[in-house]
Amino acid sequence: MPEMNGQQQFPQAIAELEELEELAARDAQRIAAREPVIRVEEPMPPSVQPFDQKTHDLLLKSIDQVTTDWVGQLEHTRQNSKTVEQLMLERAAKVRFDITALYLLGAAVQAEARRGDEVNAKIAQELDQLIEQRAG
Repeated sequence: MPEMNGQQQFPQAIAELEELEELAARDAQRIAAREPVIRVEEPMPPSVQPFDQKTHDLLLKSIDQVTTDWVGQLEHTRQNSKTVEQLMLERAAKVRFDITALYLLGAAVQAEARRGDEVNAKIAQELDQLIEQRAG
């Protein structure tokens, strides 16, 4: 039997499974004990006549209104998408500009540091020459 921390784990797993089975059985009993939901559906009398012109016009008007509402929402969504797209493009361009500016600034700093090192080296060399001339 597999052991974990020196203890056998199968009895614990079996006990957990038995507990789950008991819970499932109790849930099934509770569900069975509930009163069934009774729904009474009264049959609608069949319409003898087709709907009249006024009803027809109201239905068409309702369909047109729903269509207009949906198209308006879609246009609004499309406009929002275009606005978000434009903002994203602007932000990406700004980030690109900032990264390029940082790169150029870093290159300028490196060039200035090299120039400073060269100036320091030249000054040190000239000082060494002056010390040699005075000593000699």
